[in-house]
Amino acid sequence: MSRFFTLMIVPDRSSQVRRVRIPRAWIGYTIVGIASVFALVSFMLIHYFGMMQQMTENRRLREENIELRTQMKATHAKIEEITDTVERVDRFAMKLQAITQLSDTGRSLAMGPLQPGERPDEGPSGQHEVKFAVGEADDREDEPIDSALSARLLEARLQELATEAQKKEQRVRDLEEYSLEQRTLLATTPSVWPARGWVTSTFGVRVDPYTGGRVMHKGLDIAGPVGTQVLSPAEGVVIYAATRGGYGKTVVIDHGYGVQTHYGHLLEFAVQAADKVSRGQVIGSVGNSGRSTGPHLHYEVRIRGIPQNPREYILD
Repeated sequence: MSRFFTLMIVPDRSSQVRRVRIPRAWIGYTIVGIASVFALVSFMLIHYFGMMQQMTENRRLREENIELRTQMKATHAKIEEITDTVERVDRFAMKLQAITQLSDTGRSLAMGPLQPGERPDEGPSGQHEVKFAVGEADDREDEPIDSALSARLLEARLQELATEAQKKEQRVRDLEEYSLEQRTLLATTPSVWPARGWVTSTFGVRVDPYTGGRVMHKGLDIAGPVGTQVLSPAEGVVIYAATRGGYGKTVVIDHGYGVQTHYGHLLEFAVQAADKVSRGQVIGSVGNSGRSTGPHLHYEVRIRGIPQNPREYILD
């Protein structure tokens, strides 16, 4: 077998034919070289497109990661806002509870003394568990985020905060309801002087000025000039305005909750039965009617018909 190939070149206009002898081995080397170049180019093209696809995927993942971090930061901020709101509600509830001195056992609103720094609905350490579970990773921008885990943590924390907020809301509603009841009670509780003057006889056993015997004096005697205004010490409804034996001209006001106030020895009336009165409203004037030794107001406070010491209900 010949070791050469002869390549004949025939020109178009020349009769001379050129012959070129090519060794057989060169043909094999050429084929191998072309195949190698083709394989190398193919590998480079595949690698290039693979790198481009990987870069595109990385860019997409990076954009999604940035978007997820942004959403997480926004959610983190929202959680902190909700937490702050819950804590403000808790502090408000504590203040409201302290102001109203809650002891409504029917709705489990009573509260015992707290340890220093401790708040209701907390453990002994006095700390709300309000830390954001994945918040510490927010500043590590180069680390990948497990979106499924983050979503579960966010959902669990938001559900926890929602439950806590509902409890606080209900607690504040109970406090508000109780506070309204207390405010009504305070508005209808006698708490100011019914007339200005000087006390000539206090609540308790005393010597009767007419008989000289020791008798129970059921109220306060407040002396003053005839015509001195007599004021209602709280809201209520007038249930009596007429002359009543030794009390003379008398006004009786029902304040609700079993509380009544009585005003005796009046000069005249400024109200009549069934009238609604407010604290500070004029109901009559100091006089000397009935069994009296001089111009004064006889003032009584009765709880379910039992006379009480009026001084215990006067705050000013």
